Amino acid sequence: MKKPFSNIINKDKNTSLSNKLPKKEASEKSKPLIIFGTIVSLSSIFLLLYTINNKFG
Repeated sequence: MKKPFSNIINKDKNTSLSNKLPKKEASEKSKPLIIFGTIVSLSSIFLLLYTINNKFG
Protein backbone atom coordinates (compact mmCIF):
# COMPACT_ATOMS: atom_id res chain seq x y z
CA MET A 1 0.00 0.00 0.00
CA LYS A 2 1.38 3.37 -1.00
CA LYS A 3 1.22 6.15 1.57
CA PRO A 4 -0.61 9.23 0.26
CA PHE A 5 1.97 11.84 1.26
CA SER A 6 5.14 9.82 0.87
CA ASN A 7 6.27 11.82 -2.17
CA ILE A 8 6.15 15.05 -0.14
CA ILE A 9 7.97 13.57 2.86
CA ASN A 10 10.69 11.82 0.85
CA LYS A 11 11.33 14.77 -1.47
CA ASP A 12 14.87 16.05 -1.94
CA LYS A 13 15.78 18.97 0.30
CA ASN A 14 17.08 21.07 -2.61
CA THR A 15 13.81 21.13 -4.51
CA SER A 16 10.74 22.89 -3.20
CA LEU A 17 7.35 23.84 -4.53
CA SER A 18 8.29 27.52 -4.73
CA ASN A 19 11.18 26.76 -7.10
CA LYS A 20 8.85 25.09 -9.58
CA LEU A 21 6.44 28.03 -9.87
CA PRO A 22 7.52 31.06 -11.84
CA LYS A 23 7.58 34.11 -9.59
CA LYS A 24 6.34 36.49 -12.29
CA GLU A 25 3.10 34.55 -12.74
CA ALA A 26 2.45 34.42 -9.00
CA SER A 27 2.85 38.17 -8.55
CA GLU A 28 0.56 38.90 -11.51
CA LYS A 29 -2.21 36.81 -9.99
CA SER A 30 -1.81 38.01 -6.43
CA LYS A 31 -2.30 41.75 -7.05
CA PRO A 32 -5.91 41.48 -8.31
CA LEU A 33 -6.73 39.02 -5.54
CA ILE A 34 -5.40 41.39 -2.89
CA ILE A 35 -7.39 44.29 -4.34
CA PHE A 36 -10.57 42.20 -4.61
CA GLY A 37 -10.15 40.87 -1.08
CA THR A 38 -9.66 44.38 0.30
CA ILE A 39 -12.81 45.63 -1.44
CA VAL A 40 -14.86 42.69 -0.16
CA SER A 41 -13.54 43.11 3.37
CA LEU A 42 -14.23 46.84 3.50
CA SER A 43 -17.70 46.46 2.04
CA SER A 44 -18.57 43.71 4.53
CA ILE A 45 -17.39 45.89 7.43
CA PHE A 46 -19.50 48.81 6.23
CA LEU A 47 -22.54 46.56 5.74
CA LEU A 48 -22.08 45.16 9.24
CA LEU A 49 -21.87 48.63 10.75
CA TYR A 50 -24.92 49.76 8.75
CA THR A 51 -26.91 46.75 9.95
CA ILE A 52 -25.91 47.27 13.58
CA ASN A 53 -26.78 50.97 13.35
CA ASN A 54 -30.24 50.24 11.92
CA LYS A 55 -31.03 47.43 14.38
CA PHE A 56 -29.73 48.94 17.61
CA GLY A 57 -29.13 52.62 16.83
